[in-house]
Amino acid sequence: MLRILVCSWLILAAQIPNPDGGAVERGTLPASWTTGASCPESNASPAFQTHGYNDNLVILRQSACTNFEKPFLYLLFGSRTAMLVDTGAQTADVAGAVRDAMRMWSSRHGGRSLPLLVVHSHGHGDHVAGDAQFKYAPETTLVAATPDALRQFFGLGDWPEGAASYDLGSRTVDVIPIPGHEPASIAIYDRRTGILLTGDTLYPGRLYVRDGPAFGASIRRLVDFTRGKVVTHVLGAHIENARTPFVDYPEGTKYQPDEHALELGRAHLLELNEALQQMNGHVVRSALRDFTIWPLRP
Repeated sequence: MLRILVCSWLILAAQIPNPDGGAVERGTLPASWTTGASCPESNASPAFQTHGYNDNLVILRQSACTNFEKPFLYLLFGSRTAMLVDTGAQTADVAGAVRDAMRMWSSRHGGRSLPLLVVHSHGHGDHVAGDAQFKYAPETTLVAATPDALRQFFGLGDWPEGAASYDLGSRTVDVIPIPGHEPASIAIYDRRTGILLTGDTLYPGRLYVRDGPAFGASIRRLVDFTRGKVVTHVLGAHIENARTPFVDYPEGTKYQPDEHALELGRAHLLELNEALQQMNGHVVRSALRDFTIWPLRP
């Protein structure tokens, strides 16, 4: 009995962050995001809303005036390399928005310039449509959104098991394979901010599951990976839910005046994992408070 109590205490203690917050780098998120209240034919609205979470992390949200998917992109700056996660949906100048953000970072850092590494949360069209804008850009490495390319670049030899770390220069990120929504889905954990990027696998919206067993295994893998780590936010690639619990905006909605906050937490990951475990391998549509599990049949 004593051994069980000690083990339980150690597991609990591993989940308690350090008194200083785990030494994570602070940042802020906006109270709301632009969602396309009006989309003039002239496309005068910016293609991306750009928000500086802090000095070294920029979040870009694609305008609904360019594509109803309104995906979120993430730009992380290390001391040697900048990393862009996703290139957005069609009909937007994503390279221009990223260059502007990199120029602003450079102006704050004595004119320094960094090479750019471009990766993807997964391979669906609304996350890779801008790839052509980076493919031949100078000082840019584009990693294709395929399991083979990810295995080779990050050294993920036992895909989808395990994880790999990548050093951007004084900033290490962890790459965790999480197929199920799409074969090349990955999560990215930023050790500096404690942010977990989850793409379309977990976000406030409809979690489309194409491979139920793989999706369930991936969520368990994320639960195991995050155990004992400081997770400040879980940030996905879309917002589809409203602030009203259990309510989402229909597919194709451009204007979402009462949309859910972007950020979720590790508790949502645990909630998703528990729901999938209860389904025991047979994934069924289920609306939870802040997201919906939505299996897609072949």
